[in-house]
Amino acid sequence: RLTALLIVLAAFLVKGADAGNAWRTVRRDAKKHRSPNAGWPEAAMAGALGLALAGPRSYDGVMVDDAFMGEGGRRDVESIDIRRALRLYR
Repeated sequence: RLTALLIVLAAFLVKGADAGNAWRTVRRDAKKHRSPNAGWPEAAMAGALGLALAGPRSYDGVMVDDAFMGEGGRRDVESIDIRRALRLYR
């Protein structure tokens, strides 16, 4: 949970990141995650980048129907998103 707060704070400093959306996404989506801890930073990163992360996916051929973190965000990640994520992380 502390990591989510740090991502929100970092979003104020990273060009193109959205701290307000990061905070809103944490409040709305963090508890949708299967893990009580992983949803917080994942939701913060999704909101900061304007992406929809997680969601339905396949693991070893088995469909897992998880909720999206950052519902309404873009689902196509671009190279600039990776660079922003790394700036937020560092």
